This record gives sequence, C-alpha cells and structure tokens, in this order.
Amino acid sequence: MNASSTAAKSRVQPSESRRRGINGRPDTSLLYMKTTIRFAMALLIYAGHLGAQQVTTPTADKPATKRVAFAQSCFWSGEMKLGQIDGVVRTEAGFFKGREVTLVEYAPERVALEDLARQAKRAGVADTVYLDGGSQGSLAEVRTGSPLDGTYRKAPADDQKKQIEGTPFARLQLSAEQATKVNAFAREDQAKALAWLTPAQREQLKGAR
Repeated sequence: MNASSTAAKSRVQPSESRRRGINGRPDTSLLYMKTTIRFAMALLIYAGHLGAQQVTTPTADKPATKRVAFAQSCFWSGEMKLGQIDGVVRTEAGFFKGREVTLVEYAPERVALEDLARQAKRAGVADTVYLDGGSQGSLAEVRTGSPLDGTYRKAPADDQKKQIEGTPFARLQLSAEQATKVNAFAREDQAKALAWLTPAQREQLKGAR
C-alpha cells in the first residue's frame, strides 16, 4: 500500500479495539467528534457563499456516461480521489482480476478518457486501467489491462463511500451522484461537499448539530 492509500485509510480506520467497539460493532463516535467542529465551520463558510451568489445543485444535471475501472492498492482512496475529478459522475469500490478497483462512470463531454486517466495517475490511484468494451485502446501514461467483463464484482456495502462514515453526512439519504462527490470531499473540503446537497439536506444537517 502506498503512502497516499495509507493516509486515506488512516482517516477512517482507528485502532482495532476502537474500530470494533462493543459486541464487534464499529465504533465511529470518536471519528464523529473529530469532524463535527470542522463540519460546522464548513457550514458557516458555505452560508457566506450563499449570500454572495446563486447556488445551483450539480445533481440536477445527469449527463450520458461511460465506464472505466482503475486499479489501486486501496479502493477507499480510489473512490475519494477519483470522485474529486471534474467529470466523474459516480464511483463504486469493487474487485477485478484479483485487484481492488474503483469503477468510474464519467461524462465524456466533461472529461476525456485520456485526461481522466492522466489525473487518476497523478493522484496515485491508477496502477492499471480496465476499459469498458466500447472503449478499447491504449493510454499513453497508464498501463491498460484486460477489458471489463462479467467477472467484475462490487465490494461489500461497508467498503463503499468510506470517507462519509463517521461524519454528519452519513445521516443523509444521498443519490449515487451526491454520495460520490460528498465522499470525495467530506474530509478534505467540506464546503465543496455541501455544494452537492439540496437546500433541504443542508437544513437537515443544521438541525442535527
């Protein structure tokens, strides 16, 4: 596991005793307490932005997408880093060819496959790229593996959108698109995560503090 993967996992994986908690169940209370103050500050910053400009909800736009999978040492990091790329619409943690991968749905009119692969490589989450059947070819900066097929398997639910776990965002019912972007920014830029919520969802978070 590389340094960036270790750092990302360390944000969400406390010591074994605390992680399992009572009766073997995960204990996220400590993690929640650490993020509450930062979250409240992000709400204040975002409220200031609302006063200065009209905010539109990005989830209203659902463009046509294509699929591609990127292999990395840790798909928790993969979902976070790939979700931050403009043009990535949805992510999913999974397994393919014996590797942890992040399955990405991206909008070609927003980000070209070559640029997506280049950004993924720079973020350290593109050891290998697995193209969908309709997108075969080679990419200059990333090793291309076998095409995606029916052997791909989605990771368990408790491995999906791991960065949201233990944060106030975990209380919300999020669409797949919202979950991807909130997961991407929840721990690194909460103001950006808030931008993907509806006004009602933001009010729900304020009421829960």
